[in-house]
Amino acid sequence: MSVRERSSLARSSLALAVSGLLTAALGLVYWVLAGRLYPAREVGAAAAVITTATMLSAFGNLGIGAYLERFLPLAGDRARWLPGIGLAVGAGCGALLGVGFLLVGPTGEMFDGMGEMALFPLIVVVLSMFALLDHLSIAMERAHWAAGKNVVHAVAKLAAVVVFAVGADRMGLVGSWILLAAITGGVVWWWAARELAERARSVPAGHLLPSKGVQGRFLLGNYGVYVAGAITPLILPPIVIGRVGAAQNAYFSIVWSLVSAVLVLLTMLIGPYVAATSTDSATADTSDGSSLRHTRTFVATLIGGASAAALCLAFLGPIILRIAGPDYAEFGTPLLRVGALALPPAAVALCFVGVCRVRCNLAPALAVQIISATIMLTLTTLWIGEYGLVSAGWAMVIAESTAAVLVAVPLARAVLGLAPLAPAA
Repeated sequence: MSVRERSSLARSSLALAVSGLLTAALGLVYWVLAGRLYPAREVGAAAAVITTATMLSAFGNLGIGAYLERFLPLAGDRARWLPGIGLAVGAGCGALLGVGFLLVGPTGEMFDGMGEMALFPLIVVVLSMFALLDHLSIAMERAHWAAGKNVVHAVAKLAAVVVFAVGADRMGLVGSWILLAAITGGVVWWWAARELAERARSVPAGHLLPSKGVQGRFLLGNYGVYVAGAITPLILPPIVIGRVGAAQNAYFSIVWSLVSAVLVLLTMLIGPYVAATSTDSATADTSDGSSLRHTRTFVATLIGGASAAALCLAFLGPIILRIAGPDYAEFGTPLLRVGALALPPAAVALCFVGVCRVRCNLAPALAVQIISATIMLTLTTLWIGEYGLVSAGWAMVIAESTAAVLVAVPLARAVLGLAPLAPAA
């Protein structure tokens, strides 16, 4: 791996990290503005619509984003049309989930009339494509497209939320979010489609894609990892409310959002590593050790970043909680400091997920994710009523540390070059 290739991976990771931090900060400003300009009921309804649509779009994308990162570099003459199919499948599944939610979900407080309800599946589709375009950009080694899209969207919607405040209703908030997502996403898709067409003219016929069975197992395994990881944040709030009440859940939620933001940021960094390693296998002799050096850089970046984030949360997080209110600082600070300890071992498990994606074998990562989620949910349920919120933090530390121990040996073998990174035949 040349210095240029190594710096390309570093630039992609840095671009995503910086954009993730900026969009998180600007997102906080967005909701503060919304709270000042719109009635609380409208803000709550709009937040519910956007959050629900985002969740449904993530489930509806079926892990296609990770599929593109892993296999687009190998697609050869199929690369021109493969992303379009992926976006269409994700959008279609998202639309179906949106319709399903309208049939069975709690829509009474979220929507003000049939017109808003009818737009909901379209909102899910827009957010589905908005998210998948991040993965497509990474797969094409154009992570700066995704970073730029997200930052522009975050900045532009701050202005839009003020403009739409004339009506002071939920559709002004949702519209300021979704319309700009469609515009910025459309620009990135135009760039991507044009470059894919240019690449297709210079790519010889054929491809290096593995068998359909390998691709199918990758999709199923990766989707399983996502679902297993998504179960914990979906189930924890009801556990907390049921055991210690809604007020304590408010303190828990803001701390969990801070820790989760770091985990989401770390997860984003898996994509550039997988795409870079896949590109190596498509364009170079893997005996030159470039994939191994990518792996070592990736593991060092993720664990180092998680350790730095843990220190920041431990020392700066309480300041954020004090801004939210004295009660948040009193009850949330112990939980935050303990939860921060879970970030380095969580990064170890995420490193293993990245290696499993490169190997096209997600079964071990899925098994570890299920064990970790089970430990987290079980210990929290058993302890939180007696020991309070901080016990959820210790449950997370134990769950993530267990996962780190389980993956330590196979991950170390991959980093040391003692186990192959190439997919099994």
